[in-house]
Formats: sequence, structure tokens, C-alpha cells
Amino acid sequence: MKNVPLKNKILFGIGDMYAGGAFLLVGLLYLKFLTDIVGLTPALAGSVFLIGKIWDAISDPMMGVLSDHTKSRFGRRRIYFLCGIIPVFLTFSMLWMKISNNNQIAMFVYYSISYILFNTSFTMVQVPYNAVLADMTDSYKERAIMSGIRLTFSALSAVIAGTIPMLLINLKGYTFMGLCFGIFYAIPWICVFFGTFENKEHIESVKNNSVKDIFKTLPSIFTNRSFRQHAGLFITSQSAVDFLTTLFIYYLTYVLKRESEFSLVMGSMLVVPIIMVPIYTKIASKYSKTTPMHIGLVVWIIVLFIALFLKEGQPSWLIYIIAIFSGVGSASALFVPWSILADISDVDELISAERREGLYSGMATLLRKMAQAAAIFIVGIVLDVVNYVPNVEQAQSAIFGIRLMFSIIPIILLSVALYFSYKYNLTKENHAIIIDEIDRRKNRKDEIPSKSTIRVCELVSGVKFEDLTL
Repeated sequence: MKNVPLKNKILFGIGDMYAGGAFLLVGLLYLKFLTDIVGLTPALAGSVFLIGKIWDAISDPMMGVLSDHTKSRFGRRRIYFLCGIIPVFLTFSMLWMKISNNNQIAMFVYYSISYILFNTSFTMVQVPYNAVLADMTDSYKERAIMSGIRLTFSALSAVIAGTIPMLLINLKGYTFMGLCFGIFYAIPWICVFFGTFENKEHIESVKNNSVKDIFKTLPSIFTNRSFRQHAGLFITSQSAVDFLTTLFIYYLTYVLKRESEFSLVMGSMLVVPIIMVPIYTKIASKYSKTTPMHIGLVVWIIVLFIALFLKEGQPSWLIYIIAIFSGVGSASALFVPWSILADISDVDELISAERREGLYSGMATLLRKMAQAAAIFIVGIVLDVVNYVPNVEQAQSAIFGIRLMFSIIPIILLSVALYFSYKYNLTKENHAIIIDEIDRRKNRKDEIPSKSTIRVCELVSGVKFEDLTL
């Protein structure tokens, strides 16, 4: 199964408007909503995110396993796109309801439950969504193109999430904004349901394992060297993104004293990926899917180093230039991890003799959400430590803390992500060898594999060739 019709590529791609927008919107505004509007202490507000991720550590892998083993008239994945429409709307709206209560514990409990429910509905649709790409095609190039289309919609949704919410908040408040965007994020799943399809061979290959046996296999995905490398570059690059987006409003408001320009500056940064993702798609198709990271992260590191020294009164053009080039870097961090995920499940088929795209999707979704939660939790704790006080002139200790978290910590994380991107070995050529070896083991067992095939299989899997089970 190679080529996917353009209509299906577009309908598939629309689904990432939810992840691309909702995650950014929550990252940009939710901590500030909890601290400055609701009145939670920064430490409790940051803990809301951490509590949610404790639940995600169970629900994300569980959803991955569930989507791998679901049997329905609509396939393993698509049924969840249909079932998730209403929960997506309701749970996103709940996040932004302002509870009038001076009791810190009561507010903490409400917003923790709301955040857990939001993450559960996100998991319900996003894990099968990340997995279904590997079902739709096994072509390295087609997957790169579809990832590019998907992430273009994601980038477009990010622009909307970075600019429109504050206008709605200023008009009618956070609750109204939450209702509007709850509808906006629910509708795309209708398109995804009708636009996607699944590989019947993958569905038929599902083994009827017991639940106990299924969950015993969870740690086995870390046997996969390509997944370990993916996890390394994914966690670090996404944590850098989350530090940037969470702190952006604090940085503009208290360091540069330009809160009124938030929507324009953020919009400048977020519109760049719409331009860069198609460019990165072409680069990935021609060279390797990690090549965009080699370009984008270096640019981003340089820009963040410059941002460390910006002060109040800097020319507006310099701030916008930094925002634009940050967009060049963040676009590569957006494109690469999701682009390579479908290929990693092919390596897993060599190792496990199963199609477990859902399990890998669940773990990747968990890693993504844990990266955001850890970043926001750290931000909340550090803001407390440096004596941040909402809505007043900040002490120098708070200014220093915001600068540190906005620049130095992301620079360190991006340097680590760059290292893992160079270590990643599942190139276009190596992927073709893996696909051919899977076919040989299924249909041409009498053929003897070449030395180069054996070397590549061991390189990308991290498993000795004779121990591969397919």
C-alpha cells in the first residue's frame, strides 16, 4: 500500500488541528489563568499538570494497547475518532471555567480533575490518530508528505491558538473562549473519521493475547533502539518548546514590558511553521527526516542565546526577528518526531512480529504530555522560588528566573535533542531495507539476507539479527 489519494491526505491532516492548537493554548495561557485569574499559588498551579501526567502514565499506553486490539466494523483506530467528538468539546471547555472559591484545595481539586479529563479525551483520539498513518501507507516518502500536510494544519491551528484566544478573552472572558475552542477542536474528528482507512493485513495480524500478556510486553518497546533515540530527541525538543510557550507571556510582560504585543509577537513566531513545514517536508523526502532538525535547532539555539540579553526598550524589529527565527527552530521540533514515528513501528515488526503502532503512539503521546507537564511544573516551582508575584512589578530575582528558564534551559535541551537527531539511524535507505526484510520473512523465506541487510537490521533495532522474531 503506497500512494494515498490527496483527499484522504488532507482529511487525515485536519486531525492535528486539535493537538497543534490545544497543546499550545494550554501551554501559553493555562498556568497564567490558574495563577493570575483563578488565584492558585504557582506551586499548586504547576502541580495540576503533574497530577494529570501521573494518570497519563497509565492511560496513554493503555489506549495504545486498546487501539491495537480493538475489533469493530470501523477498524482498530477509526471508531475512536467518532466516539471522541463530544468528550473533546466538553473537557476542553471545562478547563477554562472560573470557579469562585477562595479555598486553594477545592480549586486545586477541580482544576486537577478537569485537566485529567482533558488529557483522557486527548488520549482517546490522539493515540489512534498517531497510529493510523502507519496503517494508511508503508512508503517512507508518502509518510513524510502526509506528516507535512498534518503538521501544516497543526501549524495553522497553532497560529489561531496563539492569536485569537486573547481577543475572545478580552471580549467575553476565559469561559467563552473555552467554549468556542472546544467546538473548534471537536469538529475536525468528523473529517478524520471519514478520511482515514486501515490496512486489513495489519488488522488480521492482531494476536488475541490476554490483557495480562499485552501489558507484560509494554517494556519491550524500549528494546527498539530507534524508539529510544526517538524518545531522546522528542522529550528534549518538546520540553524546550514548552518552556518557550509557557514563559512567553511572562517574558514579554515582565522582562520586555510589551504585554500588549503578545498576540502579534506570538503570531509572528507561529506563522513561520506554516511556511517551514512544506520546506522541511521536501528536505526530509530528499535527504533524511532528521535533517530539518539539524538545520532548525542550530538556528533556534543561536536565537535563544540572543534573547538572553534583551532588555526593556529594545527595538520592536529585533523582538520580531527573534520570534520569526524561533519559529524556524520550533517547526523542526514539530515536524521531525511525528514524521519518524510511523517508521519506528516497522522496526518493531521485525522485533516483535506484531503491528503495534498504537502502543508506540501511546508512549509517544505520553512522552509529549509529560514533557509539557514537567516544563510547566518546573516553571511553577521556580516562579515560587524567585518570588514571582502576579500583576505587579517583579523583583530582580523573578526577572532573572524568567530569563533563565526562557533561554538557558531550552538551549541545553535543544543541544541534547540535536545530539539524538544525529544518532538516529533509520534513514530513507535503511527504512527501505527494513521493509524489504519484512517482506522477505513473510513471502521469500528461502532467500538468504545479505550482510548489509543484517547490519542495518541490527543497527536500527538494537537486537541481534538471529534474535529478531518475525
